[in-house]
Amino acid sequence: MIDLEESPVYKGHRIHTMQLPSGSWVTSIVNLGKRKMTSMDSLTAAVSRIPGEFDSERDAVQAAQQYIDQRER
Repeated sequence: MIDLEESPVYKGHRIHTMQLPSGSWVTSIVNLGKRKMTSMDSLTAAVSRIPGEFDSERDAVQAAQQYIDQRER
């Protein structure tokens, strides 16, 4: 079953989490701000994977928020 609950947004980034078969969680962020198209065929936003695996979805979201905060410095 797929959970289609909307992913949280933090400081202009949508945070996506996924649970691995091992039980760990991984996360990635999508920048919702203005994007530069790399070519006329580009259809995707800038996506970043947050390094590491996390024990819970909450930990994964917090890691993404910290990653975003560090990029803003």
